[in-house]
Amino acid sequence: MIRWVLLFIPLLLSALEFKVATYNVENLFDVQKEGGEYEEYVPNNKHGWNEAMLQIKIAHIARVIADIDADVIALEEVENKAVLKQLNVALGNKAYPYLFYPNKKERVTIETALLSRFPIDKASTIAIKDQPRGIHRITLKIKNQSLDVYINHWPAQKEKEEERLMYATTLHNILLKEEGKEYILLGDFNSPYQVQKDWGLALVTILKAGDKSASLYNLWYDLPQDKRYSHSYGKQKAALDHIIIPKTLSDGKGIEYNPSSLTVFTRPYMLDDKSDPKRWQISDRGRGVHQGDGYSDHFPITALFHTVND
Repeated sequence: MIRWVLLFIPLLLSALEFKVATYNVENLFDVQKEGGEYEEYVPNNKHGWNEAMLQIKIAHIARVIADIDADVIALEEVENKAVLKQLNVALGNKAYPYLFYPNKKERVTIETALLSRFPIDKASTIAIKDQPRGIHRITLKIKNQSLDVYINHWPAQKEKEEERLMYATTLHNILLKEEGKEYILLGDFNSPYQVQKDWGLALVTILKAGDKSASLYNLWYDLPQDKRYSHSYGKQKAALDHIIIPKTLSDGKGIEYNPSSLTVFTRPYMLDDKSDPKRWQISDRGRGVHQGDGYSDHFPITALFHTVND
């Protein structure tokens, strides 16, 4: 019996648990004027976005990312690969060996990026008709397994629901061809986990993400309803950021989701006086001057996964 246990221990040890996260960092711009910046992020103008402010912003975001300590993290609202590299350097001994940033279209101001401790085998962009930002598919090599990660940043709530429907329809049609494969959908979908009037139709009705009875499982259903939010604006709290998985990540093979591991990541320094996200501070409701304080208007969310030995 003892011999059998000793033989079994190496099999247990060879399994790998890893953490996946997504974090909207709220407008990480560099200080090089390229012509497409938002007004308050044009460098060295009346709003005070300059090298000193950039370094504060990077230090703040790096602190959050280092504390999350994810093995794979998607980042939304990053201006370019150069500032992504600056952020990675600021992580010091927690810097990531593998980075992804897409080839950005001219009309795109901010994009989605990925930091990974696992090798990136390949990457591609799924174009969305009449939309500047695409959805990016990154294939990671995790031990001897392949995992596709689809990183998303859909149009904001103020845009028409039809625009988010384009993203959902395109992604849904792609995933129909990926039946049986292992993948994770994550990012800022700018959609709640349940339909509110027309808002959320794209995520729920088209992509078919929901509870465990749905085609795709939205990990928000791991949490009590009053804990399901990652963004606040005024009195409105919403779950805009999502980690969504297919049934293949709960079938006992390959890569598996650790049940009930979804977490909204917070630390006291990230909270305002209402315990909501302490966003990056710009005076006069965002039209004034950068204050060098705050983090993001989103909380990160994280989830745990593991490899299964065949």
